[in-house]
Amino acid sequence: MSRARTRAGFTLLEVMLAMTALALVATICYGAFHLGIRAVERGEIAVVTAQRLRAASDVLIRQVKSAVPYPARNADDEVYPYFFGSPTGMTFVTAAGLVGGGGLARVSYRAEGAPPRLVLEESPFFSPDALGRDSFDPVGGRAATLLDAFTSVKFEYLLFDGADYEWRSSWDAREEELLPVAVRVTIEGVPGIESGTWGQEIPIMATTYSETSGEVDDEDLPERTQGLDDGGEGGPGGGPPEPGDATEDDE
Repeated sequence: MSRARTRAGFTLLEVMLAMTALALVATICYGAFHLGIRAVERGEIAVVTAQRLRAASDVLIRQVKSAVPYPARNADDEVYPYFFGSPTGMTFVTAAGLVGGGGLARVSYRAEGAPPRLVLEESPFFSPDALGRDSFDPVGGRAATLLDAFTSVKFEYLLFDGADYEWRSSWDAREEELLPVAVRVTIEGVPGIESGTWGQEIPIMATTYSETSGEVDDEDLPERTQGLDDGGEGGPGGGPPEPGDATEDDE
């Protein structure tokens, strides 16, 4: 009587269990790999944004600290220190300009677009008469995006009337007749920061340490130059000389 031969192999149940286990392992490995790739991408974005925030904050802090009470003259010949601020932007004259190697410059910070981005515009060419025409007219200089990839930005301005301090959401130097004591900047939704919020209170040195507290009068005005009455702009000293004007070298 012959003995039955037994054949080695797998049953259908064993094959299905093996394929299921393989699929589970592959899914887990893919998920871990995908999470790792996303974490690396988020980390790179966070690092780049943090570096840009650091560079942007350095420029912002330096220029706000160096804001000067530059005299502006409106149509009624009233003199006031040029500084205007709103919840989403501000414009003033600073001694820490970036264009042309530094010096006095008129700067404007504003949030624009959706999603928002912080834009810096700067020009070294301005005059008391041209500044006094409008509060937020275009600077007319070079513009650059200082920071993006955030959700909102808010500017506030500190008033000190000699007795009390008060944070305000806007500033009109034609009414206040002086510069704010400090500017507070709050930026929400910044990647790379644990809280997602960056905030800084920046003192204005000209107001904090100057005896004038950021005020100006007629004696601070440079002489009116020809061509400024019709809307022309000159340099910080009141404008370049007109062609044909005598200079020390010509005499």
